[in-house]
Amino acid sequence: MGSGTATTRHPGRVVVINVWASWCGPCRKEAPDLAAASRSTDEVARFVGLNIRDQRDAARAFSRAVKMPYPSIFDPEGQQLVKFSGQLSTTAIPTTLVIDEQQRSAARITGPVDRDTLIQLVNDTADGR
Repeated sequence: MGSGTATTRHPGRVVVINVWASWCGPCRKEAPDLAAASRSTDEVARFVGLNIRDQRDAARAFSRAVKMPYPSIFDPEGQQLVKFSGQLSTTAIPTTLVIDEQQRSAARITGPVDRDTLIQLVNDTADGR
């Protein structure tokens, strides 16, 4: 779990940004599905977590517990989240944004997303649908 900058610039890849917090029940529910979707689509997609309004230790423990296979940016004040104004909600979590190879929003899911739905969205986006 690092601090850093959330980016949509991963040439040739779909980017999936998931906004979460360790204390969020729906986030906890969807975490295993997100991890599985990430592993299943690692050829075409880059997953990035955006951890907001959280405690660093709790976020790290949660990431380890669910074996989160992708990086997550610790953003307790929402400074990175604000960069996605109009695309990601600052209040509704979890929220997942799927971004195509040209850095355009392809899909947004507010609330928990399941593995199969997310894999389908990533594949459809990678195929230009």
